[in-house]
Order: sequence, then C-alpha cells, then structure tokens
Amino acid sequence: MQEENNNLIEDFCRDLLYGRRFSINTVKAYKADLYRFNDWQHELSILDGFTLNELRGFLRHEASRGLDSRSLAREVSSLRTFGNWLLETERLPTDNPAKLIAMPKTPVSLPGFLSVSEVCQVIDSYDETTVLGRRNRAIVELLYGAGLRASETATATLEGLNLTAGEIKVMGKGKRERIVPLPDLTCRSLKLWISTRSELTADSTDDPGTIFISIRGRKLDPRDIRRIVAFGVKHAARAAGATPHTFRHSFATHLLDNGADLRAVQDMLGHASLSTTQVYTHLTMERLREAYRKAHPRGEE
Repeated sequence: MQEENNNLIEDFCRDLLYGRRFSINTVKAYKADLYRFNDWQHELSILDGFTLNELRGFLRHEASRGLDSRSLAREVSSLRTFGNWLLETERLPTDNPAKLIAMPKTPVSLPGFLSVSEVCQVIDSYDETTVLGRRNRAIVELLYGAGLRASETATATLEGLNLTAGEIKVMGKGKRERIVPLPDLTCRSLKLWISTRSELTADSTDDPGTIFISIRGRKLDPRDIRRIVAFGVKHAARAAGATPHTFRHSFATHLLDNGADLRAVQDMLGHASLSTTQVYTHLTMERLREAYRKAHPRGEE
C-alpha cells in the first residue's frame, strides 16, 4: 500500500515538473506536503483517505505542530492541486474534496525596496574602468532596469538581447518567455560590458552564450549574482541588506509610484497572477498614507 501511495505521488510530481512546467522548488514543496499527508494516514490508501474529513483532520494536525498560516495555505494548495490531478486522471470518482477547504488567511508581506538614490548609490559603487566592474554594474542595472530575477539575469542570453530596440527576452518561472523593455541607462551599461566581454572568452572555445560570464568565461549562476550584488551593497551603506530581489521590488515599486499600469508591471515581472503583483500596490498605498499623515493638518493627532 505504501509503495502504491509513493508511486502515485511521484507520478503527480513528474507531471507537474515536466508536463505543467512547475518550478522545481514548488514541486519539492508539494511533494513534501503530500508525503506528510501520506505518513499521517499510516497504512491507508491515499485515494481512500482523500476525503474532506481526512483532509481537515490532517490540516488540524499540521496546525497543532505550530505551522504558520502561510505554510498551511501552501499545504491546502498542494492538496487542491493533487485533487485536481486525481480527477483529471480519473482516479477520483466525482469531485475534489480539497476544493471545499477554506484557504487560511495569510498576512500581506510587503517587500523591501530601495529609494532611487539608494539604487544609484549601489550602481555607482562598481568601477567601470575594469572589465569585471563593467560586468557587475551591468548586472545590477539589469536587475533594476528590467526587474529580473537573479536566475533570469544569470541565464539571459546575447541572442535574446536587442539593444537597438531596447528590450530583452528572458525565460521566467514555469518556462514562460517574456520580453521586457530596457531603459537607456541599462542599455548603456550593457553595451559597455559587451564591448569588452570578449576579453574573458579570448582563450575559451566554449562560449556559453549568456550575457554575463565569469573571469574564466563560464556561465554565472544565481549565487554569483547574489555575491556581486552583496559587494555593491557593502560599499553603499544606505542599501544595507539589499539582495538581487530587492532591486526587482524597487523596479516594480518605482514604476507604480510613477503611474505605471498594474497589468503592464505584471507582464514585465512575469507574474502568472495579477494578485502577486498587487502586493506592490499595498506598498505604494502605505507610502501614500504615511505621506498623508505627515503632510495633512489633520493627519496626526
């Protein structure tokens, strides 16, 4: 019985990863949730135990272990997605009972961001008179200028970069491609870096084709991007604690502050759901409220 349950979970996860192109991290999280559900049921078939009462019992058990609302919400999502898959593959007879479980309310987590001057301070910390300084500045310019993730920046290719049109094609989560416009200053930094990029590939016969490469001509990975950002942040005290994602948050926040359309920002960020992008409107509104409280005669008692 246990082997059958394990095989079912593995089949589901393979379909998510290769069929539906879910991210590896999401699949790992869903798999862990389902294995916990399976263990909680002991020797019961996971199909026989996939009932509303059993699911609620499992979530009560998980809450008693001290899981926060965010973790519980992900477990509900795991169970719902699994239930939908069971229905689609005709393993459940009528309906998905997990759909009847209310999603736990999770607090809105407002992302951290930098001011425009703080972003500029980090960007200006890189020495453009050196090859690596040009590369590193271009990396941060791209993180902020296009709102890319660290992984997208590391894998962005020369083929997908069109500096004449001022745009870049990137592969985001779920293998979704998108084209993002580039501001003039970002294009300038990229042109300067690319003009000397060949210095790092002169002795290499295997150019990875990515925009950014290491001193040995290899492709960078997201850890390299984080390390490069950490260097700039270290030399710009006002931006202490910033990460590559902080520049993505700053990109979205500054666009919305200046009147950009929410759906346009969603497209540029590559969010599958508008609700993911809406967190930045909460951030912008909180700043407006703070400005109101400070400026309006009746804003503060």
